[in-house]
Amino acid sequence: MQSRKFKRGVKAMVQNLNALINNIGYQIVERIKEKGSDKTKYKNEIDKALGVLSNDGVYAYYVYVKSRKISDVFLDEIKPIEAYCNAPLQDDNWQNFFENLSEDLSGLLFFREILEKILIYARYHAKAMEEEENHE
Repeated sequence: MQSRKFKRGVKAMVQNLNALINNIGYQIVERIKEKGSDKTKYKNEIDKALGVLSNDGVYAYYVYVKSRKISDVFLDEIKPIEAYCNAPLQDDNWQNFFENLSEDLSGLLFFREILEKILIYARYHAKAMEEEENHE
């Protein structure tokens, strides 16, 4: 009996996390839409950031986003997933967050997987947005 309750609890947590991942991917694109003339730059940055994350890792993603001055979208919007990590984000100090995150390998890999899904979903949302704009 207790095992069923545990499984339901885990299933609910996974569903909540999936909903959060979907929502963040969508919110990234919504923030990009607000950029006006910089919109194309930000859409291209989704693919580039995903490539950096996949090829070079989480910390490289942070450095890339910071160096390209796109953290207003690519860091600010991922704040909610910090709650699922063992490394708390304090005072918007992303440097410390990513350093602390790297101390826990399983947490780091979990964060990377979540971030990859977010960026993949953002890419699909951006593509859909682009197709909608072309049909109008």
